[in-house]
Amino acid sequence: MAGFEEKVLLAVSGPKTEETFAEMIRLWKSCEIVTRATGREAWKAIQEDTYALVVILAPLRDSTGIDLAQMAAQTSSGVIFVCREQQYADACRKLDGSGVYVFSVAMGRRLFEQALTMMECVHVRLAREVPQTRMLQDKLRDIRVINRAKCLLIQYERMTEEQAHKTIERQAMNRRLSRREVAEEILESYGG
Repeated sequence: MAGFEEKVLLAVSGPKTEETFAEMIRLWKSCEIVTRATGREAWKAIQEDTYALVVILAPLRDSTGIDLAQMAAQTSSGVIFVCREQQYADACRKLDGSGVYVFSVAMGRRLFEQALTMMECVHVRLAREVPQTRMLQDKLRDIRVINRAKCLLIQYERMTEEQAHKTIERQAMNRRLSRREVAEEILESYGG
């Protein structure tokens, strides 16, 4: 995976720890590393940009980092939660099933590099699926809006389902609009 040019978000509160982990990441891959010291700042960064990896070194200044890891796992980023050996079992229990890789500093540098590689692979797979998922979600939204518009035409104009469907299609074709745009106009006109 040469030429890895994506960003890595490093959520860490201590400058010495930041330096150590940033150096390990740079040795692993050439990439831009963005650092944030609090969970709130890191979450804001995640919302504003796309990261291939999010590495959380617990605890952060304002939280344990568990919530941030769970929220970051809802994105296409690979997420690694780094904690002390004493917190490892508890972190594994809390993050179980979330898709977050829990790493104890006692595991060593080599295993951390393997975790980086594994989570990069997760990101690549998820990033490939994001456009398709968005497209399917958009289609579902279109279907819902169009069906609501049909229901209003059936209710207020006493049309059959087939007539309502043809009416929306005909207006879309004649006015060079999408069926969803026509359906939204119908919803507006009936206050639906």
